[in-house]
Amino acid sequence: MNNPHIALVTGASGNLGTAVTNQLLADGFQVIGTILHPDEKDSQIQHDRFEVYQADVSNESEVEELVKYLTTKYQHIDVACLLVGGFAMSSLEDTKLADVEKMFKLNFNTAYLCSQKLYLRMKEQESGGHIMLVGARPALQADAAASMVSYSLSKSLLFELNKIINAKTVETGVRSSILVPSVLDTPPNRNSMPDANFNDWVTPEQLAEVVSFLASPKSQALRQTILKVYGNA
Repeated sequence: MNNPHIALVTGASGNLGTAVTNQLLADGFQVIGTILHPDEKDSQIQHDRFEVYQADVSNESEVEELVKYLTTKYQHIDVACLLVGGFAMSSLEDTKLADVEKMFKLNFNTAYLCSQKLYLRMKEQESGGHIMLVGARPALQADAAASMVSYSLSKSLLFELNKIINAKTVETGVRSSILVPSVLDTPPNRNSMPDANFNDWVTPEQLAEVVSFLASPKSQALRQTILKVYGNA
């Protein structure tokens, strides 16, 4: 690309964030990746089309500053991969309100704030924009959600957010997709489930390949997109 498309990746220092960043760089994007803590910069990808931006994307004013910065420096934002999130196991009996609030802050508030601020910007762009969210299978399956209540509740609202953004796509040019992995093959998940068959899980690189397709012109015809990336898990 002579004039690279611009991609925002929140949570760029995570396992999935690193894989998505690498994939989008390979696809020719200029990538801006958010990190939460300054010490995360040392472990970040070194590439002339990758820029690290420190921000707490659960803070509304910091998200506003992020979108303002991107708009000023790059003039447009083509793709946003909103990957910040967290996980917790908890039954309904054991889930406290504080647990729910923590998961909502990590999984819903971050996605909502970024989506809302990006939506305001993207709908002013001639080419619109594409927002990508990461759901969770337990948010779609009550039997699985029963053992991870706060996590599942927080992820379930992302499906509603996806619908709301897409309800106006014809008018705004802004569309949303939601990727639903089963279990990601990451070191923390392996440590927490040592007896599982890791070969059945979805790798971050596999999910990044799906992001690559969604970020490409090949996905332009897709609407109301929910992609279940389950592997064999």
